[in-house]
Amino acid sequence: MKPYAFVLVAAAVLGLGACSQKVETSVPADSAQASAASDAATAVQTLTGSDGKISIVIQGSNFADASGGELPAGVTAGELTLLQRDDTRDITLYVANLGAPKTDAKTYFANLKAALDADKSLSDVQTGAATDTRMNYRFAQNGADNALLRENCIAIYETGLYNVCASSSTASQEELAAVLKDVNLAK
Repeated sequence: MKPYAFVLVAAAVLGLGACSQKVETSVPADSAQASAASDAATAVQTLTGSDGKISIVIQGSNFADASGGELPAGVTAGELTLLQRDDTRDITLYVANLGAPKTDAKTYFANLKAALDADKSLSDVQTGAATDTRMNYRFAQNGADNALLRENCIAIYETGLYNVCASSSTASQEELAAVLKDVNLAK
């Protein structure tokens, strides 16, 4: 066989082999999907109220603006500074600016605890120990569609009063508490 004939035969064999090959990527599809899920789980999202006073840092979330949605019970549009929704986890997050305090922090938190305990429409009421500026609380109540709605909140007492709450009819209280793990007040 002549040398150039060998080159032609080799080129033909390689050409035929190339036609039957599948396109390959450097990352298998299953690995790429797992990587995307892992990136979403480790992604950090920072949400800030419209007045710039409260920011919430959440890992592994996918919150989006829900301002066209229904207002949380007992909150007016003028009080609402943040309304976000993570549809994949069925969690709504909101911040309400309740204005300037009219009592000292100790009295405010004692009154809040008493009001929560006295409200017969609430179940599973739990209040944490109040600090000088914060008190955590959680409860459940019947939502608009009679589904049990769990709510986990932080009452913040500074120059203004703020309620930061996460609610859901499917997420657990622990999942809601995780959303509120890193709530910060701008000074």
